[in-house]
Amino acid sequence: MKPLISYLITVYNKERELPETIECLRNQQGLEGAEVELIFVDDCSSDRSVEYLKSQTENDARIKVVENHQNYGPARRINQAANHANGSYFIPIDADDFLTTNGTRTLLNIAGDKGAPLVFGRSKRGYRTQARVDPTSLITVSTDPLAYCARKQIVHMGFLVDAQLWKYSGGADERVFIQDQSLPLRLSEQANRLAYVHDVVYWLRPPDNNNLSVNTTQQHHDRFFSAFFQLEKPNISVKAKQFLTKQILSSRWKLERDNRRFGSYFSEAFRSYLMNKISPQTTITEQKLKFYADEMMSRKGVRRITSS
Repeated sequence: MKPLISYLITVYNKERELPETIECLRNQQGLEGAEVELIFVDDCSSDRSVEYLKSQTENDARIKVVENHQNYGPARRINQAANHANGSYFIPIDADDFLTTNGTRTLLNIAGDKGAPLVFGRSKRGYRTQARVDPTSLITVSTDPLAYCARKQIVHMGFLVDAQLWKYSGGADERVFIQDQSLPLRLSEQANRLAYVHDVVYWLRPPDNNNLSVNTTQQHHDRFFSAFFQLEKPNISVKAKQFLTKQILSSRWKLERDNRRFGSYFSEAFRSYLMNKISPQTTITEQKLKFYADEMMSRKGVRRITSS
């Protein structure tokens, strides 16, 4: 039987966290009788993540483990997980995070009720493994998904996407190392409709030294290019262009702020960011965009994957 849901999980040195993540997915409520599969793609972990995952396959045929012998980062690995998936819907998650106990069922219901191939919810950092989505929560539907996604600055996993939409969009942009923002934007750009539930669906574990969020330079760099590559797309709405431009200027300024601190308030990046806040309708010339991109590409301390 074709699975209804494929959970796509990227793994890098998550041996300690994996038991709770798997338990969370096994205990999703409201899926009685539904076929699901758990696709774990390891990104060349140096701990015993793979050994643990393989031990779980012995008593749970729904678990699939994909090994790799080179580290290429989460964007490439989440696409690899999708290539091994057979479900009608995909839910990408990080190996150390949690869905609310009724999260999958809630996302499925909204997709059906609202006719939306892409359904997001709020994320929150914490450790509430037994949390539930409030069934009375407000739901917003947008027919300009890219503009909505860019305005909300959706930068997390734990959302529902129709498998055909994923394949049509190409999944995460592998030119960007971290997929957290490029993936929602690329899916939104190809969707005709998006739904958003205004309650927490996805809980992020508190960060540690094994978390990519501690590298703020990488975060700002990837946020810049996630928006930059979407701004290059033809036929996107004026609103989408405005919100993508805001993200580009915001990421430049925040990178300056985090590296130069007080002196960053006298930088060109801050002036451009401030002018955009005052006049968000102002566009950026292609020449200036190229300058910004070249400037960002010259940054040190970030990973970029350009070849297999």
